[in-house]
Amino acid sequence: MLPAPADARWLAPRDARDPFLVLQSPFWSYDSIALVADGEACLFDPGGRPEDVAALRDAVRARGALVRHVVLTHSHHDHLRGWDEFPEARLWLPAAAAAKPREHKQRDVAFQEVIDERLGRVGAARRFPDHAETFAERAAFTVGALEVELRFLPGHSLCTSVAFVPAERALVSADYLVSPGLPYCRWQPRAFEAAMVTLRAWCAELAIERVLPAHHAPIEGHAAVLAAIDAERAYFAFLRERVRALLAEGVEPALVTRRAAAEMRARRGPSLGARARQDGDNARRVVAEERGAALS
Repeated sequence: MLPAPADARWLAPRDARDPFLVLQSPFWSYDSIALVADGEACLFDPGGRPEDVAALRDAVRARGALVRHVVLTHSHHDHLRGWDEFPEARLWLPAAAAAKPREHKQRDVAFQEVIDERLGRVGAARRFPDHAETFAERAAFTVGALEVELRFLPGHSLCTSVAFVPAERALVSADYLVSPGLPYCRWQPRAFEAAMVTLRAWCAELAIERVLPAHHAPIEGHAAVLAAIDAERAYFAFLRERVRALLAEGVEPALVTRRAAAEMRARRGPSLGARARQDGDNARRVVAEERGAALS
């Protein structure tokens, strides 16, 4: 049994042959993910708390592997953690993240500092990764005998990417499918919906059997993977239909947001607690799109 920090837990490996290591932290149920093969390792968004990063490193070492690659799937502040603990590794970042304006990068770092304060970790030096290898659409490298393919897929954010390990029929999905049926859109809903169409085609093409998201337990089985993607698409289809109908009735936009979010929660069934607040944010973004308003 791999050692884990207090109140964290290992979601993978499933068995001794499983090349993935996934440690879930109580910090927003954040999953620190490693792929290990033939004495080499790649870390995907290895952040979370410092103790989670250390536990992931120790688990990689226990398998006799060296960290050769670190992938940051996008530049949201929770995904920019831990990368600087592996200066010997090749660092990857989507070109859209590297090209963000300086003030946006500073904002990402500032959010990290706010979260550090909430975690009682004052004084940690934070910086935006400025030496990463970037990719516009796709990039590929190997971890031992396993090929890893990075694919740019904006939708959750303007700079999100995902990673495929075809030989394992696995997808590291970043902040897609973190709670199937409750999408986490932080950019434009239309772009998120388009991303789900693309992701479904990719998963069908590669016969993906396993999804490793950043804030959720792994999704196992090809049918379950496609069903999770379809749940995201159905969510926005319903939400957009309700927003359009309410706006057509002349309902004031702020009330449209509240009503559409409430109808979505009722449609989904039992409450997801604090996570259900995402319905309001999704509805607000759809309302803005339908009214032609800009919203970042």
